[in-house]
Amino acid sequence: MAHSSSGQAPSTGVTPASQPDEHLKVGVLRLPGVLMQSVTGIAPAIAGLFTVQFIALNAGVTAPLAYFGAFVIALMLGYVLAQFTRYLSSTGSYYTFVSRSLGGRAGFLVAWVYLLFYPVVGAQAGTFLGYNLQAILKAEYGWNVQWWWFMLALVVLMAVTAWRGVELSVNLVIVLGIIEAIIVLALAVWGFADPGSGGVNLGWLHPGNAPNFHGLFLGVVFAIFAITGWDAAAPLAEESREPRKTIPRAVLGSILIMGVFLVFVSWGQITGWGTNHISSFTSSGVLPAIVLGKQYWGGWWLLILFATLNSVIAVSIACTNASVRFLYGMSRGGALPASLLKIHPRFKTPSNAIILQTGINVALGLILPLLIGVANVYTVTGTWFTFALAFVYIMANIGLCVFYRREHRDEFSWFKHLIIPGIGSVALIVVCYYSVVPLPPWPVSAAPFVVLGWLLIGAVVMLVIFRGGRGRSGKLALAGAAMGEANEQAIEERFLAKDQLPPPDMER
Repeated sequence: MAHSSSGQAPSTGVTPASQPDEHLKVGVLRLPGVLMQSVTGIAPAIAGLFTVQFIALNAGVTAPLAYFGAFVIALMLGYVLAQFTRYLSSTGSYYTFVSRSLGGRAGFLVAWVYLLFYPVVGAQAGTFLGYNLQAILKAEYGWNVQWWWFMLALVVLMAVTAWRGVELSVNLVIVLGIIEAIIVLALAVWGFADPGSGGVNLGWLHPGNAPNFHGLFLGVVFAIFAITGWDAAAPLAEESREPRKTIPRAVLGSILIMGVFLVFVSWGQITGWGTNHISSFTSSGVLPAIVLGKQYWGGWWLLILFATLNSVIAVSIACTNASVRFLYGMSRGGALPASLLKIHPRFKTPSNAIILQTGINVALGLILPLLIGVANVYTVTGTWFTFALAFVYIMANIGLCVFYRREHRDEFSWFKHLIIPGIGSVALIVVCYYSVVPLPPWPVSAAPFVVLGWLLIGAVVMLVIFRGGRGRSGKLALAGAAMGEANEQAIEERFLAKDQLPPPDMER
């Protein structure tokens, strides 16, 4: 195992290495499961069916190009995460990476902003599911079941699967993810086989075919959200076999798979509708995917609804897996209360973190619709996810260069550790800037201000925490610095205690 130049990381008092029963399970997940954790974190059916109309509303027929731009940016960002996970395997994910490279203050701010993403996905998915099911059931069958019943049912399912263990959750997302991807791909193939007015064409490749560049950039922003979730594998590092190999492969593999997938299925749907009629595609009161499903498959259009249900359930489970482990990792690093370190004695899951996450899901799932309307929750949160993650990713991009220059100078590469992260950062800044200049219509226009306000609150909280020199600030900084190696040391100790050999990537 590689060590930092400063030698062995000091004990922080927050790593639970001395209590084997308080640890998460080790080495129970293989590459297919971790890969599907990231793939379903992206949500193939939701990203491939429900985001296309909104992106086309801004980018027009160049919607597939918006997905392609997001794919290229995500690939560079995923590469940065993969470079970090070669040496740091932790549930803390970006909190660990940035704390280790840029220090405790930067790590805290990254963790604070990251709380606007994974912990919120459950509420977003629940309201999205409830709103669409209520509308579809009322339109098709005359049933008027209130949306919040579906949201609460999904929250309960998320909590139960997270509580019962990571193997159950990951095995479930594998099955659900494969089913939804097949259905969405089938709809796109039908679109190419039976195209609408305009036929099969490559007009989407020309940026000049977008309504305007502002719309194209806003489309890329939302497409980045559509492909976001590829980093859902990182918080499962401690429960994965050979995490230094498994996590990078899962991250980059999911981006490659879903990048190609989203370009293809968005192109197929627009082609099936008819590129000459893109205005009716964007203004359709019924989801275009459902319209196409009825046109191509008749009564079997319900497969679209089935794929959506699969996707919502799968992404909720995947993001809950990531979120509760991120909360657990932050607690172990000293940034959140130590009570979140509690591990279920039988299932080895972070039980208090699951309870907290469930409360967040219920609270936000009810409050956000009251503030901005249930119909707007998906697009507003999706947009703020992108702005929040842009800050996280840019900080990690900067940290990667510092980390390799300081601790692994013999491996440092200007191209790998400076140029690639630099291009990714510039691309994020340019896309975010041109997506808010001018501001989009309300309530999407609120998204960047939500992130900015949350960041300012985090800065104030950070000043309070770090006031007075070492104290808690020292604890945070040391926790961030030690977390990766301390976790690997704990894993080795547990294997040795059972007279077992550690996983290959734990060997020194």
